[in-house]
Amino acid sequence: MGLIFPDLEDYDTKDFRSLILYAWHFELFGLKELIESTTSSFRELVSKNIKNAQDNIENWEEYDKSMQIVQSYHRITPLAYQSYLLTLFSILEASLDRYCNICEDHLNLTSKFKDFTSEKDKGIRRSVKYLENVVKVEKIKSDFLWGKITVISDLRNDFIHRCGMVGREDKKRKYEEELNVFVVDGTVILTYENMLEIYEYVRRFMEFVFSRNIKI
Repeated sequence: MGLIFPDLEDYDTKDFRSLILYAWHFELFGLKELIESTTSSFRELVSKNIKNAQDNIENWEEYDKSMQIVQSYHRITPLAYQSYLLTLFSILEASLDRYCNICEDHLNLTSKFKDFTSEKDKGIRRSVKYLENVVKVEKIKSDFLWGKITVISDLRNDFIHRCGMVGREDKKRKYEEELNVFVVDGTVILTYENMLEIYEYVRRFMEFVFSRNIKI
């Protein structure tokens, strides 16, 4: 698979929002390539060791060694996707913060983003509130993608603060119903399919945010 990055010719260089979107796409597409290459490498290694086990089914030591390697890769893979989820969300947060700061400068806003804080609104909630209330972009939270992003935010927090451990039944149901992510033996297990779905929600949400008109 060839590495694909956005082409600047596809963006309006006279629109600062489009340039931010270009920079964000550059980071996002690179992460997508890492997800794909990691998955491909793991699948190749698993397939190789399963074949080796089958070829040595009468050699117990060699068979057991290969199957243990297969089990190890099955345990490692969700950890890789966990890392990519945290990176993806960091890119999302940084891009929203960057958008707020550039809007503040470009529009000569008197309300500064760095001073726009509250105990209730932090991270992406703070950024989106600033965009809606101060920058005056068209409503963002009214779209269904905002609901998906808040669930992804909760999932990200469970990985950061609890290493993916989830005990509450309402959270288990929410992750399953909203993201098709399952909790197994109290721990969130991320799959390749989960990462693709989450990636698409984040990509679509950010493109939606940058497409909203500014009303001032």
